[in-house]
Amino acid sequence: MFKQKYLITVESESPPRLCLGDTIHGATVIALETEQYPDLVDLAWLTKRFQMSREAISEKIDSFNVGSQRKKLYDPNVVIPILKISIKNRGGRPRKN
Repeated sequence: MFKQKYLITVESESPPRLCLGDTIHGATVIALETEQYPDLVDLAWLTKRFQMSREAISEKIDSFNVGSQRKKLYDPNVVIPILKISIKNRGGRPRKN
């Protein structure tokens, strides 16, 4: 039987307390990776991360622009939580079938 690979993504202020070789519910930890955000990100970086159009992202976070009017740069620590909240809050009347 083939082994399958499962990825678990965790975001926190401090790193999780896991070590290589630990067993969690029958699975063994074989790799730990970290992702660090750049100091400033542009709209292209945000569109790769969030499934929204460039225009929609730009409208939601335009007031947090740190760069110029031509090159729009954003602080990822401020912008990413705003975009995550706006994706989850989908309101409106349910569709009538």
